[in-house]
Amino acid sequence: MKALSYNGERVIYQDIDHCDTELYSRPIKIKIQLAGICSTDLKIVDGKYYNKALLKPNGILGHEGCGHVVQGAPDSPFKRGDHVVFETVFPCQKCDSCVQGLTNYCSNWLHIGINTNGTFSEYLTVDESMVHKISKDIPPQISVLAEPLSIALNSMASIFEGRRDKALTVAVVGPGILGLLHTLLLAENDHSVDVFGLSSDDQRLEKALILGAKNVFKADAAPATLLQYDLVIDSSDTSSGAAFALNRCKPGGHFRVLNLSTEKGISSSDVVKSGCRISTSKGIHHNHMVAACNYIETSGHKLTGLTTHLFNPNEYQQAFSFARNKEGIKSVFNFN
Repeated sequence: MKALSYNGERVIYQDIDHCDTELYSRPIKIKIQLAGICSTDLKIVDGKYYNKALLKPNGILGHEGCGHVVQGAPDSPFKRGDHVVFETVFPCQKCDSCVQGLTNYCSNWLHIGINTNGTFSEYLTVDESMVHKISKDIPPQISVLAEPLSIALNSMASIFEGRRDKALTVAVVGPGILGLLHTLLLAENDHSVDVFGLSSDDQRLEKALILGAKNVFKADAAPATLLQYDLVIDSSDTSSGAAFALNRCKPGGHFRVLNLSTEKGISSSDVVKSGCRISTSKGIHHNHMVAACNYIETSGHKLTGLTTHLFNPNEYQQAFSFARNKEGIKSVFNFN
């Protein structure tokens, strides 16, 4: 099969036979249709991933995607041709984190595109427990967004903890795919959302307004004195964006950090003086992917236009450059 692998120095598009079948007790083989390019993929390619020792030697990149089943166990609930999406992490269910229900912090996790082969490939093998069925009439340009959508739904669950709070003033800093999905979900629930981007984010900021943002601002051209908010979502992926986001949060407000930048930036003094409540999370739980699939089935049309650019996998250099420069919104590889 053709795949995009990373040898520790560069990406190679080549034929690879191994599909990690031996890692799972109930493996399912999936034909990949679309595979999304994430900032984590770019960090790996650019040599900036936070723990390079985790990376599978010559492993296949990518962890976002959708496809259809080509092979599973005879008694599997998934049949050949089923349209599916999948979780990124296979937890051990035995470590302290897993016993506490924190499977997204598993000490022994298998993570596709990190320490096992990923989605930038014609085929992917994962455990049956990671797979979720999607209706065949859902366009792949929408179902490929299931993984980032599940992260946004994880945020919603963490922020509101099952309650419907009063309407909040919200700032979303960083109008990438996660920022835009948060904008959509928060606006749907009648919260007043302002979105902050950069001067280069015109297309993304226009989309934020379509998704329900009340106002959009270019942070690098905004006045120094800005409103503070009840809730701030930091999806900027830079240390300067994190500092900007923290300063937008009211004392007593909630600062939700999705920023995975490894740059040095905010000090502990900044955090203490902010007076806000900070929450973070790594990955998702199984139920968040279930919720994402349910949302796609009932409201997937609202995600139209978020997948903006499709690339053939042999165009990977152009695709990575395009995503790195934040052109469009979501770029994906097309393995059809």
